[in-house]
Amino acid sequence: MPFPLYIKEDKIISIRPAYIAIAMIALLSSTYSSAQSNVEMYGYIDIGIVKESGDSPKMERGYNNWLGFRGRENLGNGLEAIFNIETRFKLDTGETERSTTFWQGESTVGLASKDYGTVHLGRALTPLWNTVWKYEPWVNSGFNASLASYQTGSYSSDGVHDIELGYADFSRISDGFFYSSPTWNGIAVQAAIKIDDDAAAGSRARGTSISYSKDAFSAAASYEVNARNDDIFYLAAKYSIGDATIMGSHAQTRQTGLTAERTWLIATTYAIGADMIRAGYGRNQKNDNHKISTGYVHTLSKRTTLYADLYREQLVDAKTGMALGITHTF
Repeated sequence: MPFPLYIKEDKIISIRPAYIAIAMIALLSSTYSSAQSNVEMYGYIDIGIVKESGDSPKMERGYNNWLGFRGRENLGNGLEAIFNIETRFKLDTGETERSTTFWQGESTVGLASKDYGTVHLGRALTPLWNTVWKYEPWVNSGFNASLASYQTGSYSSDGVHDIELGYADFSRISDGFFYSSPTWNGIAVQAAIKIDDDAAAGSRARGTSISYSKDAFSAAASYEVNARNDDIFYLAAKYSIGDATIMGSHAQTRQTGLTAERTWLIATTYAIGADMIRAGYGRNQKNDNHKISTGYVHTLSKRTTLYADLYREQLVDAKTGMALGITHTF
């Protein structure tokens, strides 16, 4: 997923072909891109030292690490062919993030039109998850100080195969059809649906979102139904005043056979030159879990930052944690 630079998942024989494919793409990309100027290799790296109360220090990512390849081909008349493939890995061990899904981040191909929008097929984030990261200072990472669980609660975009797939489809649709509209007067729409039938599913996973952005204000609403027929309604907004940005969100999740779960958060970021202070508070009204987080991001360069976060969360027991890390994008 895209985000600001300051924030910025077997056996060996079974994954060897994928590594060979990456090596071949990397070898050929310079020649191909020089001819067409439309293929890009990109990535994100994040690692830090984390200490939580009652536990020993550990090395942990503050956000997911990935390596990807994406490209465009001009087909004429304002139409382009597009593709994006992205693998994710654990920087501290070198393992793939999800052993079941090598191209964990995304694997899509499609068509893009300036006038009519973008259609792509394959595996990608749902409209919900392609929205929520914009309204949380830790971009919905789910690690350390992140308030991600107070954006969407217990909801999963899968709901049926979470355990067997190692939660690979927690925020994604595989075998999916995805549409993103152009922006009209600040308004944009996204929609997605799973195409393949699943005998274990109670419904076809699908979702949509609508967003508005103009000047210092932006807002978004999203509705999604997963394969178990759980659903979620999410609403968020943020507003910038000078160097400060205030944001908040609210979600209601209805899981089959359970009472509704309501979550909310309020947060802020404040720019100090190229650096940033971030802070937020989230609460789950169903179980009364809550968390308060704060942090500082120091920019070393256009691509490299250092961060320090401090947080306290009340679950069954309270825990306090701190994280010191470094990020690099390319």
